[in-house]
Amino acid sequence: MGFLGQHISRPGKNFAPREPDWRRRVVAEALADASVVMRLAQLESQAKSMIGTKLSPDAKSVISDILLPVIKDDIEAAISREFVSVQQQLTDLVDGLDVKTQQAVTSKAAADTSDNKLDTCRSNEKTALDQYETCEVDRAAKIVSDAQHCQTKRDAALQICAEKDAAADLSFSDLCAPTQCNLADGNMCNMEEFTKAVEGMNAIVKQKHDDYLEKIQQCNAADKVALDVCAAAEEFAASDSCKEEREQAQHQQVQCESDYGQAKVAICSFGSALQGKCVDLSEVRSLIAKIKASDRKDSLSESDRQHEWEAVQRLSCLLEALRDEGDLSQQAATTCAASRPYPHTFDYLDARIAQLTTTENFNCDETSVSFSGYWWSTGEKSSEFERVASSHTVSLEDGSTPFLVCSDDGAAGKELLGSAATVVASNKLGEIEASKHFEVSFVFNPKGTAPGGPNLFQFTIGGNNAKEGDRLPAVWVHSGSTRLHVRSSRQGNLNDGCDPEQLPPLNQDTTVLVRVADGEMNVFFNGNNVCKSTNYANPTVVTQPLLVYASNPWHPSAPATIAHLTYKPLP
Repeated sequence: MGFLGQHISRPGKNFAPREPDWRRRVVAEALADASVVMRLAQLESQAKSMIGTKLSPDAKSVISDILLPVIKDDIEAAISREFVSVQQQLTDLVDGLDVKTQQAVTSKAAADTSDNKLDTCRSNEKTALDQYETCEVDRAAKIVSDAQHCQTKRDAALQICAEKDAAADLSFSDLCAPTQCNLADGNMCNMEEFTKAVEGMNAIVKQKHDDYLEKIQQCNAADKVALDVCAAAEEFAASDSCKEEREQAQHQQVQCESDYGQAKVAICSFGSALQGKCVDLSEVRSLIAKIKASDRKDSLSESDRQHEWEAVQRLSCLLEALRDEGDLSQQAATTCAASRPYPHTFDYLDARIAQLTTTENFNCDETSVSFSGYWWSTGEKSSEFERVASSHTVSLEDGSTPFLVCSDDGAAGKELLGSAATVVASNKLGEIEASKHFEVSFVFNPKGTAPGGPNLFQFTIGGNNAKEGDRLPAVWVHSGSTRLHVRSSRQGNLNDGCDPEQLPPLNQDTTVLVRVADGEMNVFFNGNNVCKSTNYANPTVVTQPLLVYASNPWHPSAPATIAHLTYKPLP
């Protein structure tokens, strides 16, 4: 006959009058382990079995004081609590989606900025390399031209000096002096004519001597010109006339390699942020699908909850009619239940989700992503530089490599820690070979703050801070804050570094990259450069392996998790 039958069909015999609150507790406890549907089935079945039975006053009291309050305060309250709980679950997930969306949008903006900077840098690199190549071509042409000019001047000098040498020789074969004469002839041996001939010849010799002296001057001048021209040609050929252009091209190349590294970090950080957003969006959509489904037999289905409410109201109406000896027909119960509609309206947060999945905020249907809109192929010659309109194919699968650029050229480095783990003092992760230039990247999620400057991790040759190489690098968190204290030894300073002013948010992932290269230490948060030190022209070089701790044995550990702790040697 069941619980109700035992207490209301024969109230005079079996029902022991007690306080209503006690009776109510008995019913509630009897049904405590049953689901809402099972509770309804039990109560409705037992109520229907009483139809046609004359109820005693005590039985009516059971309905009024126990059963109806149990339905109101227990079953209806349970339905409402389930509604509130599921609504909160969805709200919490969408709140998380909102955070991840903003992170993705911020990371995308940083990646756009970095990639546009790289695009400009590559264009400047091509121009600088072209200017250097043009200088070298012009230089080679000038060397050839100068050599030809030198030879021309030498040939001219030889010709002039040869004419000078030829002008030094004189012939007197036409001058005939008498070898004998007879003074009796009375003509003085024709000496007057001879004298005139000598005088004429003397004038010729004088003129030729003057001409010879002039040719000496011309020869000397031509020799000097040839020497000066050839010396200038040799000096130019031996000089480094394209040094400025070469150094500018080299400087631009170094700058672009740095910009490329920054752009790659920013793009890959965005890819990870986008994957995180899509994981959250998938969870939101999955929960909504479960809420909208029916006949799930759990607390998520809103349709099931509405049907339970309707059944509860039918049962209440039936019990009230039974108590009041009213209309017990199915139609009456249905009409009565309809007057007590389900009191909740589930908010699926459609408008908010729609806003979070616009094209600008990413809808996780992306197959490719564009940053600057271009990618460069490069080489040793400016002619090998080509700017190509391009977008990046993206993988949205959580944990996969989001973009091809994130996996090329050993970009992953050596991962010492994978999924998120709480840092623990003296926890040794392994050993690695040190590099003069390097990148260390990790995902930082502070769970709180702590006094005393707690440690996150340390790469060390064995000690805390006794010698160069004991912090290569090491990261702490400032006392009572989430601000990072980033250290890496260099020649002349065991404990140099850079502390970003920007504070990583509590309970949120921040992708951090520390790079020591090109004479600098740079720290990046989610692809944005947040700290720079230019003191690293002579970074520490060690031959011992580095021990890796997260956290170290010498300081308290930070209240945080880190993930994907990766060390990458750089050239």
